[in-house]
Amino acid sequence: MRAGQVVGDRYRLEERLGSGSQGQVWRAADLRLRERPVALKRALSGGDAAAAAKVRREAEVLASVNHPNVVTVYDAVEEDGDWWIVMEYVNGRTLAETGTVAAEEAARYGAQLAGSLEAVHAKGILHRDVKPANVMVTDHGIAKLADFGIARQVHAEPTLTGTGAVTGTPGYVAPEVVKGAKFAPAADAFSLGATLFYLVEGTSPFGEGNAHSLLWRTAQGDRVEPKRAGALAPVLDRLLQTDPKRRMKVGEARLELGRLSGETVPGPGRRAGRRRQWIWAAAAAAALVVLTAAVWTGLRPGDDDPAEDRTSAGADTDLIGDETTADPCALLDVDALASLGEARLDTDNGSPAHCNAVVHAETGYVEIDLYFYSSNGEPPEGETTMVGSIGVIRYEGDHDRCGRQLVLPDGVHLITVNARQDTGGESDLCAVADAAVDSAVAVLNEGQVPRREPELEAASLFRLNACDLLDGAGLEGFPGVDAHHPLEAFGGWECTWYSTTSENELELVFDRSDPPNADDGPQIELAGRVAVNQGEHWGEDTCMVSIVYRQFPSPDNDGTTTVEYLRVIVESDDPPDERCELALAMAEPAAEALV
Repeated sequence: MRAGQVVGDRYRLEERLGSGSQGQVWRAADLRLRERPVALKRALSGGDAAAAAKVRREAEVLASVNHPNVVTVYDAVEEDGDWWIVMEYVNGRTLAETGTVAAEEAARYGAQLAGSLEAVHAKGILHRDVKPANVMVTDHGIAKLADFGIARQVHAEPTLTGTGAVTGTPGYVAPEVVKGAKFAPAADAFSLGATLFYLVEGTSPFGEGNAHSLLWRTAQGDRVEPKRAGALAPVLDRLLQTDPKRRMKVGEARLELGRLSGETVPGPGRRAGRRRQWIWAAAAAAALVVLTAAVWTGLRPGDDDPAEDRTSAGADTDLIGDETTADPCALLDVDALASLGEARLDTDNGSPAHCNAVVHAETGYVEIDLYFYSSNGEPPEGETTMVGSIGVIRYEGDHDRCGRQLVLPDGVHLITVNARQDTGGESDLCAVADAAVDSAVAVLNEGQVPRREPELEAASLFRLNACDLLDGAGLEGFPGVDAHHPLEAFGGWECTWYSTTSENELELVFDRSDPPNADDGPQIELAGRVAVNQGEHWGEDTCMVSIVYRQFPSPDNDGTTTVEYLRVIVESDDPPDERCELALAMAEPAAEALV
C-alpha cells in the first residue's frame, strides 16, 4: 500500500501511522465527505476467510458503540482480499506519550475512560487491553479509548486471537486473567486502574521488566507502592484489588473520579447536559425552599402566620407542564402594560418558547421579550427575592436594556424577561420590565402556565423535535461529532451537538420571523425547500443556513406574513468559507428530514 492509493473507492491513503504483524493503520481522506480525515486499520488476513470474518465482526461490534470517549467506528471495506476498519481520526497523542501528570488530571482522564468502559460494557463488549498506549488524547484534552483489536463480546467466542496466550499487556492485565480465569468486565476495571497508576507514577503497578517477570509479579499481587497519587490513591487501591469481587466497578469509578476531578462524564445512554441540569434542579429547589422560609416574613409584613396564606404552587410544583403547549404569551398582560403606553402582543417572533409585547410610549418604543428555558448549568447569579413561590432576580439596567429572571419552584425551568428600547428612547426600562414581571408572577402563583389557545397547528414545524432531524447518517459529515449525546433545549425546539475532537458546535433551531429577502443572503434550494445562506448573521465564528418550512398570515392579524424556519448553525474557528460549506453540508440532510 502507498500514499495516494484509494481504498474501497472512497478513502485516499495519506500517511501510514503504524504497522505490525497483524496490520497497518493509515490516516486517510474520506472523498465522499469533504475529505474528512479518518483512520483506516488494515488487517493482514492474506485471503484467510476466518481472519476476514474476525475483522468484520470487530467492526460490527464496535460500530454499535457511540460515546465521546471511544474512538468511533464508521465503516468497514474490503480491498484486495483484506478488510479495513474506518475509524474516527484523533489528532493527538497517546497517554503513554504524555508523561506523568498530577493526580487531579489523571482523575479527569480516568473519569472519561471509566465512562467509555461503562458504555462499552453496556453493549456487551470487553476491551481486554486497556493501557496508556491504547488511549488517545485530543489537543483539547479529551481521552478516547482506542485499539479494540482483541475486543470481544462477553457472550461470544472466548477469544478473537485464538492463540491460547494471555490476552492483554503485562503490567496492565488483571491477576485473574494471568492465572487463566475468564476475562470479565472487572478485568477491564483493573487495567483502567493500572493505566491511571502509570499516569501518576510513571510505571505500571508492578514496575518495569520483561513480560515474564511482570506476569509473575501480577499473579503474586506484588504491587509497587504509589508515591505521587495523593487523593487518587484510595481509588487506585480499589481498582487494583487482586480479588475481582472486591474491585471497584467502572460505573462507580466514573462517579468517584469525576468527583475528584470536578468533571461530569456521561455513562451509557446519558446526556452530560441533562445530568448537570438535574443536579442544578435538585440544588435549586432545595435552595428556594430555604430562601422562601428566610424571606417570607419580610415580604409579608404584619402577617403572623404567612404559611397559612401561601399559594398552592409549592416548591415541588411543576408550573410548566408539557413544554410544547405552555403558552408564554399568557404571562404578558397587555392591559397592565397599557399604563405605560399603547401596548400590543407580538406572538409570531422567535421560537414558540418566546412571546413579545410592544409598548409605544411617549418616551420611546419599547419591546418586551419573555421566554422559557431549562437550566443546563450553574444557577443564575444575583440576589433572589421570593414573590409567593417564584424567585425573582433583578439586574441593574442601562439605557438600552433591563432584564429579570424568574426561577420556578422545580429549579429546572426559568423565565427571562428583557425590556429593550429603540435608539433615542428615554423610557425607564426597568420599570417596564418590572411591570411585565408583576403580571407574569401573578399568573404563575395561581398555578400552571395556561395552555396555548388554540394549540400549535398540526402543520407547524414546532410539532417536531430538533434532535430527531439528524441521525447517525445525517451527522456523518460533522467531524468528530458526539452523535448520541446532543443537548436538547426547552420544548425540543433547539438541539446542539458537540465535536469531541475540536471546539466545533452544530445547532438546529426552530424560529419564526419575516419572509426572506435579498438582503438576508443568497437563496438556494435544499430538498425542494427555499433556504438562505446567512453567513455570520447568528454571531461571530458562525455560519447560519435558514430553511423555510412554511409561510402563513400572521396570527396577530396585522397584515404581515410569518415564516417558520429551521436554522442550521455551525460554530467553529475555521475560515468563513469552510464554516459555511460545513453548514450547508449539514443543512441538506436536515432539510430532507422535515415532513
